[in-house]
Amino acid sequence: MYSLTHSHKIIDAIPLAPDHSGKKFKIKLPNICPICDTAYGELPLISYYIEEIFDEFLYSFFFCPHCQKCFMIKYSVTDGAFGEPPIGTIGSVFPNSSHLTDFPEQIKNLSPQFVKIYHESEQAESAGLTEICGMGYRKALEFLIKDYAIHQNPKLVDEIKAQPLAKCINKYINIESIVTLAERSAWIGNDETHYVRKHNNLDFNDMKLFIAAAVHFMSMNLIVEKAESISRK
Repeated sequence: MYSLTHSHKIIDAIPLAPDHSGKKFKIKLPNICPICDTAYGELPLISYYIEEIFDEFLYSFFFCPHCQKCFMIKYSVTDGAFGEPPIGTIGSVFPNSSHLTDFPEQIKNLSPQFVKIYHESEQAESAGLTEICGMGYRKALEFLIKDYAIHQNPKLVDEIKAQPLAKCINKYINIESIVTLAERSAWIGNDETHYVRKHNNLDFNDMKLFIAAAVHFMSMNLIVEKAESISRK
């Protein structure tokens, strides 16, 4: 999806208010066009910003050379570090992407509730509900991890269900790459539910990237398990 992003880039923006001057912002660029789903890595054609009483927003217009169409991203703006430009966080994308992530069959069978919650979170994000979609991705992560832990430890179902997510990750998951991705995803997910963020340079887009990688490792491991279950005849 379009929300998976490259590293921050610094761009120039034009003020919408006539009594303001041009300004630099540090933004995350989309890496997939929301219209045609093709890989994308272009800077915006032009950007505008507007300062309201309590908020500041940035509007960047992009052109996809593959489908020859334009799309716009609305960024919420927060203060940057000392001496750094303000930071733009992706809020809404127009037109909205109607595509939902198609998970591997192994994951659909392992944790159908994860898939359901994740898709609902994607729909919330596409509708511009960026203050709540992160909480949905965090909930989806918990279902994915616990269902995978139960698959790995079928005799400990009730125990796993009762454990906090962090303890579940470190106690019942034995693949280091999945532990790392799940743990970092949980940290970001917790920020999405709390008043004060501990990881100001990360947001739900990074969490989605880590979840996607965890899903890949899980599905590969499930395929290996299936292969190992086959006896030579």
